[in-house]
Amino acid sequence: MHMQYFSKLFSKAPFDLLELHMEKVIACLVKLDEVLKIFDGAELAKLEILAKGVSELEHDADLIKNDIRATLPQSFLFSVDRSNFLEILSVQDDLADVAEEIANLLIIKKLTIPPQLLEDLQAYKNKNMEAVWDVKEIVYSFQELLEASFGGPVAQKIHEKISQTAYREHESALLEQKLLKKLFNISDSLSVADFYLWNKLIARIGTISHSAEKLALRIGMLLDFK
Repeated sequence: MHMQYFSKLFSKAPFDLLELHMEKVIACLVKLDEVLKIFDGAELAKLEILAKGVSELEHDADLIKNDIRATLPQSFLFSVDRSNFLEILSVQDDLADVAEEIANLLIIKKLTIPPQLLEDLQAYKNKNMEAVWDVKEIVYSFQELLEASFGGPVAQKIHEKISQTAYREHESALLEQKLLKKLFNISDSLSVADFYLWNKLIARIGTISHSAEKLALRIGMLLDFK
């Protein structure tokens, strides 16, 4: 896999490389979503297989990121400065990192979702994933933006999508606060280990939309600069 992606780098423009990396990041998050959908009371052995898949995809994303950094010229004749490009790449890679962290938390011990958290947890997870789908659209619009010289209706559409991603993060933060209140309300009925894990999981899931917003805003800064 490593050499396969490495060999592709020389024939692709920088924005295509971002898409190549994003493909693996999205695959990582889709695999995490599988884990989040079934972890409630699931056997650890099954979860460990899925979590291993998340880690493997995260590693693939790292390989692509490292290859891009190693092969990208110190200067190149494109509309984006190399340092800005690499910063966007790094923030994008954070999404794969947090997916791996969450998957690894889910295999520490067998967890059952408290009934009081079930509905809000589902909404919270979905809201964070919605932010990812939004920022994916932004990254996949780079070529269109380049052709439009980072202006016009295309740039306006992307600005609107950036604002939408930021609002998803805001909605996620509100859901996180609601979940944490409910978690602390039932803390007496949970073991210390379970309470710690739920607290950690809720926080890390929120990092998905936070990272997506950070990526969207970083791209927005690039558009504003242009």
